[in-house]
Amino acid sequence: MRRLLVAVVAVTLLPACGSFFRDRSLDYVKAESTPPLMLPQDVDTRPIKPLYPIPPASGKPVSEPAKAPFPPGMKGVQAAELPPLPNAPGRLPVKLGTDGNGVPELRVVGPRERVWDELARALQGAGANIKDRNQSLGLVDIEVAKEAYQVRMVRATEAFVINVQRDDDTLAPVSVARNVLAALQSRWPATSADRP
Repeated sequence: MRRLLVAVVAVTLLPACGSFFRDRSLDYVKAESTPPLMLPQDVDTRPIKPLYPIPPASGKPVSEPAKAPFPPGMKGVQAAELPPLPNAPGRLPVKLGTDGNGVPELRVVGPRERVWDELARALQGAGANIKDRNQSLGLVDIEVAKEAYQVRMVRATEAFVINVQRDDDTLAPVSVARNVLAALQSRWPATSADRP
């Protein structure tokens, strides 16, 4: 019973809210213009100008609408040479090179998980003795010729960069790094379809 009473009161009062507040959106049409404020002659102030002056309206109707000028023509634009997309035809997914300091590096294009899995396969195929793998840091501890090295995978602008280090602070000798990375490149499949 109480719910029914609340519902009846709500139904009767809610539509009445519109009658309490009158629509004032067109009141400006009925507004009357007032003369500007007049100051006594002996008061020295800066001149008062209307804040938003209204230009005088011409009494005659416009015969034809105004024509806007056309924008100037555009000069011929040369098409920009864009680099191919990752894994596009003709793009090598694995590239052996050096960085700005001459340190050998392997650049691999592809998603992180795929590059990480292919790195492990290529290391096993190259005969490297894998001691430990840490995917979150991108590190693989390997042993080459009874020496411990780290293979580090780091995200670059458009590829993953793989390099060889002796430890976190020391790079591997250039000859060792070049041999390991060349072995990885030769055993890296060109596409995921080449994977056994």
